[in-house]
Amino acid sequence: MRNFYIKKLSLTGPTVEVSSIDFIDGLNIICGPSDTGKSYIAECFDFMFGGSVKDFPIDKKTGYNQVCMKIATYNGDITLRRDFEESSIYVSSQNPDFESGKYSTGKARKNMNDFWLRLMGIEDPVSIIKNENFERNNLTVRTFLHSFCIKEDNVFQKESVMFQKSVFSRTAIMSILLYFITGNTYNEEDPKETKAIKAAKKKAIKEYIDSNLSYLAVRKAELAEYNGPNTEELQLKINNILNEIAETESSITIAVNRSKELSNEILKLNDQLAECSMMLKRFQVLRSQYQSDIKRLTFIVEGDLHKYTIPDVVKCPFCDGALPKAEEKSCAEAAQAELQKILPQLSDLDDAESDIIFEEDELNEKSDSLIKERTEIESVINSELRPRIATLRKTLAEYRHSIEIHSQSAAVESFEKVITEDLYKIDVDEEELEIKFKPKEYYTTEIRKRLDDILADVLEKCNFTNYSNSYFDLDSFDVVVNGKSKRNFGKGYRAFLNTAVAFTFMKYLSSECEYSPNLLLIDSPILSLKEGKTNKSEKMKDEKISEGMKSSLFQYLVNNQKYGQTIIIENEIPNVDYKNTNIIRFTHNENEGRYGLLYGVTD
Repeated sequence: MRNFYIKKLSLTGPTVEVSSIDFIDGLNIICGPSDTGKSYIAECFDFMFGGSVKDFPIDKKTGYNQVCMKIATYNGDITLRRDFEESSIYVSSQNPDFESGKYSTGKARKNMNDFWLRLMGIEDPVSIIKNENFERNNLTVRTFLHSFCIKEDNVFQKESVMFQKSVFSRTAIMSILLYFITGNTYNEEDPKETKAIKAAKKKAIKEYIDSNLSYLAVRKAELAEYNGPNTEELQLKINNILNEIAETESSITIAVNRSKELSNEILKLNDQLAECSMMLKRFQVLRSQYQSDIKRLTFIVEGDLHKYTIPDVVKCPFCDGALPKAEEKSCAEAAQAELQKILPQLSDLDDAESDIIFEEDELNEKSDSLIKERTEIESVINSELRPRIATLRKTLAEYRHSIEIHSQSAAVESFEKVITEDLYKIDVDEEELEIKFKPKEYYTTEIRKRLDDILADVLEKCNFTNYSNSYFDLDSFDVVVNGKSKRNFGKGYRAFLNTAVAFTFMKYLSSECEYSPNLLLIDSPILSLKEGKTNKSEKMKDEKISEGMKSSLFQYLVNNQKYGQTIIIENEIPNVDYKNTNIIRFTHNENEGRYGLLYGVTD
């Protein structure tokens, strides 16, 4: 199923009758004498495919000022309108996939290039390799329009009809056709440099190498000033220093561990001293208690001894009556007995306190000894071992720097040698090493076989004179018939063969490939077969042209309408069975039929 075909082409103006041509999705033939405006149809197609205003040939003096084109699509009609002097095209779309509005023929966001490519099924921007250096350009419909819209001036060209002289490179066109055939843009291929760029880079590299050689020479001289030991001696000294550092670090480790042990022992002694101090304080409290008890008992005994010196009270102070004499008891004996208990306890307390004081003295003496030892160890670590490590590491760094100087010197010499060799290499002729993109290498045997088969079918069924064999030559990207290049034929045969090649590509692309315009317009494919030759050599080349070739070509087009919409513009057409063909005839006669393309224009 094709995505679109051109349904109607119209020219309009404010004061003239609309001039329209209806097309079908098949073979359309516009025929009639010269000067009836037939070639304007190809120009209108070119114009609606983004052609420039300055190249459009219809003068506004005719009264016409706008080209309209109705396109039948898979999802509704789309109408395009463009004034003769405007670069924009106005789109009115019944297809929801295409937005209505103003479209630019340039590079604006909404542009006709994207519009036509989307109609052909190409949704996303495509980058095509444009030259042998792998440089790329975005695919545009203008780059391959000439391959399916072949104007009268190009239908006879000696170059392949797929190429358009002085516009797009052969590489670009062959890349575009490869993309239509395979869908492959060869993005894995990297852009290669032009010879000018390579020469500039080569010069820059040589300058860079020269500057590096200068720098290396200076650096080499600087390094040569170093007169220290050689690498082997330095390495031996480094190994000795490393061993000494290891031994010193081991001594530090032992000293630190001993310091930790001493600290732990001192902590334990401090705990024991704290216990002694606490016991002495308890003994002092107990001694105070014993002394208080002795004073209390002494006071009791003294009171008992002096009570007889106090006169007795024999009368009541209130009633003055005689009081009975109280029985008196002595406390001296009890106090004496209690005192005898306390005195031995106090003596024991004195002995215990002496023992604690002795133990405390021993502990203090031991603690002082441990602290002194720890202080000496820390002094050795901080004043001897650690400074020794620092000195050794500094010496080690100096030795390693010396080795680095030797290494740099060796590296400078090695690098100097390498870049000198590189300098020799870049002077080698690079022509043979130059990698170029050659698109014909990607036209596989399968692709060539299909092109050959379709071409042979066209030429054989079109009764090409004395046809025996043919093939599609990738070097010329053109047909070779009976071993003879197309360039060696006259104009008439070249037009015929160009038509055959153009139709071959339309048939191949539409029936077997990824993408296809599904459209082929050819202006005057057999005109020169009827008209005379311009010189003797051309006449000799066209001597074997037969009328049967013309009839067979048109009959072939009638019988092969399923491969796309074909529009043929021709003066006279042969008498064949034009079944299912849309024929529009211009008469060049005001009294008969349609005079020409533009109503009311007879010049």
